[in-house]
Amino acid sequence: MAKSNSRSKNSLLNAITAMIMTMANGLLGIVVTRFVVASFGSDFNGLNSTANQIVNVLLVLEGGFTLASNVALFKPFSDQDYGLVNGILTATRAKFRKIGLVFLVIGAVISVGYGFAVNSALPTEFIITVILMTVVPAAFNLFYATTYRVLLQTQQKEYVINVITICTISLGHIANIVMILAGGPMWMVRFNTMVCSLLNSLLIAFYVKKKAPYLDFSVEPRSENIRGTNDVMIQKLTGVVYSSAPIVFLSLSPSGGTALASVYAVYNSVFTMLKSLLHGFIDAPRLSLGQLLTKSERDEVWPVFAQYEYAAFSAVFVMLSTCSVLIMPFIGIYMDGITDANYMDVWIAVFMVLITVIEMLHIPSGHLINMAGHFRVSKNFQIISCVVLFVSMLVGGLVWGVYGMLAAILLVAILLAIMEMGYVHTRFFKRKLSTLMRMLLPLCVIGAAVSFLELQIPFQITGYLSFLLCGVVLVLLNGVIALAVGLVFNRVEVKALWNRFWRILKRV
Repeated sequence: MAKSNSRSKNSLLNAITAMIMTMANGLLGIVVTRFVVASFGSDFNGLNSTANQIVNVLLVLEGGFTLASNVALFKPFSDQDYGLVNGILTATRAKFRKIGLVFLVIGAVISVGYGFAVNSALPTEFIITVILMTVVPAAFNLFYATTYRVLLQTQQKEYVINVITICTISLGHIANIVMILAGGPMWMVRFNTMVCSLLNSLLIAFYVKKKAPYLDFSVEPRSENIRGTNDVMIQKLTGVVYSSAPIVFLSLSPSGGTALASVYAVYNSVFTMLKSLLHGFIDAPRLSLGQLLTKSERDEVWPVFAQYEYAAFSAVFVMLSTCSVLIMPFIGIYMDGITDANYMDVWIAVFMVLITVIEMLHIPSGHLINMAGHFRVSKNFQIISCVVLFVSMLVGGLVWGVYGMLAAILLVAILLAIMEMGYVHTRFFKRKLSTLMRMLLPLCVIGAAVSFLELQIPFQITGYLSFLLCGVVLVLLNGVIALAVGLVFNRVEVKALWNRFWRILKRV
């Protein structure tokens, strides 16, 4: 029971700090984006956003080695077998040093090639420099800090990473705001971000070295204990195409360019913040789930997973029903006075709401598959999804532009949801599909109805204060509705979640 409470407490800390990090990064990022667009134009904002997505694409080189190392470390760390822990970490460090160097070289080549290919009015050498300043800190993180991150994740101390990241990200955003207000040059936006990202890696490594005296990289590497990396790499490939291809495609497109990429990036930044908030909540228990799977039978794991899954569904209900009502009023306020691109596009908003809902719903099932070490199963799902994504995005993008690409992403989100949730509720846990439907369908149906009805309310949103007040009211209202739905259809899960939360509060 003590270990269970400790896992729950760490999961709660991870969730709280992840959501604080998301709010700090998201809100400050939105403020900085507005300053960037107003001061330097949509062209530079599109380039800046594209540079981030190029790095996300390059992170496929990481190949899922972080996840595979986490899974390999669960049991030896739980058994306090620090000899084996150090062996796995030594192998992890050697692998990430190679990945970091390869990442830097390929990133430099892509920076030059993209600088000559992109559809932008900005100077080629400036474009190359901006992308290089995005590549360098990511390469350094892989080369130096990722091994220490792996250990903190295995210890369920992601909250340490989150707190450090909150500080460094906030510092970077504040530095950019001050710099823009002082009339600084465009390149300083990326330079400030690069310096703070490097500082983040250094601080994480420093903390782990101070708090883990048993750490020893001189032992024999135990790479044979890290399995499934090739299978996990397919997940990474699908993920980066899924999230990053639209902006890169738009920036290179003759009919689009970095200005249209900026429009997409503004909507994407809002939904990325919402998804990050939900990820902070949904992802936090995944490592506890991994530890539980190493010690318990599946029948014992199911009630815990059902509670976890229902909590995730409820969070998606509250966040996305609220977002459906407020996304266009927010864009109207946020982009008021910006005329170098058309930012008011309802269809982009509709597609992104649907994509986010479907994407979030199957995350618990995806985490369970990975934490159980069933990487081959996940790989098969990802191969199918990756092929469908490449073909549908290419066809959709060429025929219908940004809407075609968004339709392709929605199609793949639905496909992944069916495969992952179907596997977990029919194969991993036997005959649990009816329970899934009982948890999911009422929230989906009522969520759609609530969103439609709330859209009919004539909210008077004329500025950020009225927007914030409407947001608070809708979140509270939708939270009460979600609770009522749970008490009617899923009383067992609601009661169990309340008891679990109450036990944690009593121990704090």
